[in-house]
Amino acid sequence: MMLGRGRSFLIRHVATPLRLVNTPGRSALPAFVASSSSSLSSSFDGRRGMAHVSIANAKTMPRHYNQMPSDVLLVMAAGGDQDAREERVIREIMAVDNVEWPAARQTFLKIVDANRRGLFFATLPYKVGITVSFTAGVLSFPLIFHLDSVLMFNDLFVTTDVPDDKDLETPLEVGSWAWNWMEPPLGQISFFPLCMQYARAQLENLGAKVCWLTGENHSSVHLFSLLLLLLLLLPSKPYTAWYKARRAARLVREFPTYDKHILTSFSENDSFSPVAPDPVY
Repeated sequence: MMLGRGRSFLIRHVATPLRLVNTPGRSALPAFVASSSSSLSSSFDGRRGMAHVSIANAKTMPRHYNQMPSDVLLVMAAGGDQDAREERVIREIMAVDNVEWPAARQTFLKIVDANRRGLFFATLPYKVGITVSFTAGVLSFPLIFHLDSVLMFNDLFVTTDVPDDKDLETPLEVGSWAWNWMEPPLGQISFFPLCMQYARAQLENLGAKVCWLTGENHSSVHLFSLLLLLLLLLPSKPYTAWYKARRAARLVREFPTYDKHILTSFSENDSFSPVAPDPVY
């Protein structure tokens, strides 16, 4: 969980306020350039116009999240870095409970366990969706192109007339016959989720999203409650957003002494895997 080379450089300069320093006889320089000049070595690359940092300065570079300043962590957490959000939770625990980092991390692991409780049932829609989609995709080939499978399916569910043997000599001929009854269900199965996805996108454009499901009172969402329930049958974003919001609210209730926004930011982006995060970083 170490930082990439360019990553810390970018965050450092984004997090540093940009002030112009007027130096006699020189043009105005940004404050972070002036403040960093003492750490630059005397070597100067004239072709690039850049001075190199010294070895001593390079050795002071933070290599782990628990070595970073809090303002840098805040910028990284706002940018979506989950490891930075985890470190913010640990520091919140340190500040509230007045404990050192190792003890705070033990409390943090309890928060992680509480946040990931019940994932087996929460992820069932995804697991069912994966299983059904994969199975249906594999079975579609023999049910369209394999003669014996097509004949069996026809006897059980279709009972249409069977063409002459000379019209079923190749898989493509078999598929041409099977497609007479396979096209309507396959087309409808594809068209219905497409319509639901479009309707979901329009709900999000209206700002409806999942407020009704999280207990907030928005009359505009009530008009689409039935449609939203249908959308929840699909393993798509509305269910994910609803579950993440519900999980975050549960975590805040279980640990009310810590900052609500820090816990929510961590919870909503936490993994759906029950495996605990790497304790060494």
